[in-house]
Amino acid sequence: YNELINKFWDPDHSKFVYGSSAKRKIARVYTPNLIMIQQRWKKLPWTREKYFYAIAAKYKISKNKTIIVMSSANIIDNNRKNKKYFENTIVKSANLFQAEVDSEDEIRNGKIKKSYVNLSGYIVEKRKNHIY
Repeated sequence: YNELINKFWDPDHSKFVYGSSAKRKIARVYTPNLIMIQQRWKKLPWTREKYFYAIAAKYKISKNKTIIVMSSANIIDNNRKNKKYFENTIVKSANLFQAEVDSEDEIRNGKIKKSYVNLSGYIVEKRKNHIY
């Protein structure tokens, strides 16, 4: 159970919250269970690269149940092609969070398309001898 939780929480693991062949990095660590990540990906080799910033959290809500969740907030990354304010329509409390990050040149120059994730995550539960 704990090994699976640690795999899901590891940004270098392929199933970290958003299971795809994405590149991820930790942008900030607030606590061991609360981080800001940057994720980049391409759906197909000839398509434009996309990215998002999100706040990710890990909560142990009971002895046998843990939630790993992430949501975009209003992260100011100085992308000159995308200066609009992001409003999360699902996680309203994410709209209260605002941070500025020192992003890479290709983000600041608008070469990568900005995207958002309203809500994504896992609920991992251990029941008897199985993990769901």
